[in-house]
Amino acid sequence: MNISRLMPVLVLAAACGPQTPPSSRSPSALRSQGHFSSVNEREVELQPAPFAPNASGKVAFAVRDGVLSGQIEAEELPAQGAHAFYVFWFVRTDTGDKAFLGPVVHEGSILFLTGGEAEMRFKASAFTDGPHKGSAISLGSPGNNFFVLIAENKIDTFMPFPVSPPPSSFALSATF
Repeated sequence: MNISRLMPVLVLAAACGPQTPPSSRSPSALRSQGHFSSVNEREVELQPAPFAPNASGKVAFAVRDGVLSGQIEAEELPAQGAHAFYVFWFVRTDTGDKAFLGPVVHEGSILFLTGGEAEMRFKASAFTDGPHKGSAISLGSPGNNFFVLIAENKIDTFMPFPVSPPPSSFALSATF
């Protein structure tokens, strides 16, 4: 994957609820809790990346009528301090389009003063940057869809501001 294509490329609606036990994080459990209304949702396991080699996570999501919605949950994220955040993005690697999904929340805050778990619900109705900026969200063919949780020192809805050059600032990611 060409990391330089991801940086110039990455819509926020983040509302977090209480931490849920792992058994209630499956797409069918999320649907039964009212998070999804159809059977079109998917779940993707997020893999640890260089910034958080012990982290794990998953994202349950659906794309309906050009809107990407879902929930990310992560565990074992390192502390960041008062001036850094973990921000979640969706990237179409085939087109260079990206969608800002928002900062994850840890203990009721976007600040990670201590390490641990995080979660966030998201809803993005358009790509925020790239050749199709402003257009409805769509998935690419298999292998061209990329979720990434980036350690950032500034939150910007149009482009990431990683704490170090990618991929060293990536905490969790998944290509599907």
